[in-house]
Amino acid sequence: MIWLSALITLLALAAAFGIWWIDGNGKLEEAVGEDGATDLRDMADTAYLLLLAPLAIYIYRFYIAAQARANAILVGPSQFPELHALYQDLAQRLDMPNPPRLYVTNGNGVVNAYALECNRRRRYVVIHAEIAMLLPKSPDIVEFVLAHEIAHHKLRHVSLWRIVIGIVPGMLFLPGAATTRAQEYSADRLAMAVCPNHAGALRLLAVGPWIADGVDPDAWMQQCLSEHREFMVRAANAMSSHAVGIKRYKALRDIEEKGFSAHGEMF
Repeated sequence: MIWLSALITLLALAAAFGIWWIDGNGKLEEAVGEDGATDLRDMADTAYLLLLAPLAIYIYRFYIAAQARANAILVGPSQFPELHALYQDLAQRLDMPNPPRLYVTNGNGVVNAYALECNRRRRYVVIHAEIAMLLPKSPDIVEFVLAHEIAHHKLRHVSLWRIVIGIVPGMLFLPGAATTRAQEYSADRLAMAVCPNHAGALRLLAVGPWIADGVDPDAWMQQCLSEHREFMVRAANAMSSHAVGIKRYKALRDIEEKGFSAHGEMF
């Protein structure tokens, strides 16, 4: 999917340069008519955004990271020490001696966690307090979420060039959503590699932190087996940037039972 995104981006730039060249020779209107030439010029002009995108995104990411950090608490040896110890242990398992900084922020009831990168030295993981508060009673959930977010950094999913080559595929939606979905599956797989038997941690996304421990994992798996092939479930999955819950949970359970030869369903 990454190579496909890069190819689509290169083809878009090549098409834009082709339109500029034909237009520069005064043959564009002759080839497609006045209205068609205007439309093609507008499309080609958007390619300028691709050329400027790396610098613009690079600067904007510093602002986004600062905004997130300014409203969050930095986790360290004296600030949420148990969470810090777990995070450092996961970083060691993932062979990351200098892991991204970890922050906890108020999600106001929303369950979320995300990875941010400004450059290779300024990298961050942010988790909502709604997840961090589960550490005493559901440590598997917190461990898996942290491993998943560190995995995004390990796999370079938030690097500048990955974001840039995703702009055009994102406009086409399906290639962009499929690439993001593949990255989420990949981060899940890496998290499973260092947190075996943690498939059940995904219950957090299904029912939230308040009744997560009431989920029966086997009954949920039966639901996945009975519903994951339904046409509309497949359609919902194909249109989503993250795999839908029943497909994502089934993928993790399949890894637990069959090993890493099992893969999540992209469609």
